[in-house]
Amino acid sequence: MRKEPFSDHCSNPNRDDHWTCPACYKDLGNVGEHTIICPDCGNKILCTIEYEPACHARLADQDDEETN
Repeated sequence: MRKEPFSDHCSNPNRDDHWTCPACYKDLGNVGEHTIICPDCGNKILCTIEYEPACHARLADQDDEETN
């Protein structure tokens, strides 16, 4: 019998090779992008890699005259 899930979603920021079951927080490891059954709680888990946008700022060559 399944217990009430802890959550319906969880993520591992800055990782593309490690998943965690949101229902029981079992480390699933590098299972890849597909649907699996959690070996601990039996819930069906959809494993994906998603895009997280971020703004980056880098120092430019100070002699470069091109600016906006």
